[in-house]
Amino acid sequence: MSAVKKYTETHEWIEVVNSEGTVGISERAQLIYGDIVFVELPDVADEHEQGEQISLVETADGGRFPVRAPVTGEVKAFNAVLEDQPDLINRSPEGDGWICRLSVVSPRELDVLMSADEYDEYEEEEPDEEYMDETDFYDDEDEY
Repeated sequence: MSAVKKYTETHEWIEVVNSEGTVGISERAQLIYGDIVFVELPDVADEHEQGEQISLVETADGGRFPVRAPVTGEVKAFNAVLEDQPDLINRSPEGDGWICRLSVVSPRELDVLMSADEYDEYEEEEPDEEYMDETDFYDDEDEY
């Protein structure tokens, strides 16, 4: 089966081969965020619903941005290289800078995601300042 690559409105990508998807942030997201200096990786075997936060990236200027699950699935692997080299996402966000691999529980969820062409058109329609909300982890300190 050939690989299928799709994008979310929150700027994650997933490339699916058979029933496993490799997930990361788009090149456009990396440009908007700036230099990524830390990646919080998901735990293997954690299950996530589509749209749920699976990871977090932190930028050199202190910005923290959630990475959301493009589809519902279980984390099968994470990119351990990012633990020591988070800047790999800066150099190759849609390649070697992938974040995790998920099982794809419901392939139909891919239907609501965008193709590369649709994502390119979506990028042209969206103003930069509305792309992704920065996470403010200090709003409710009792959760930490």
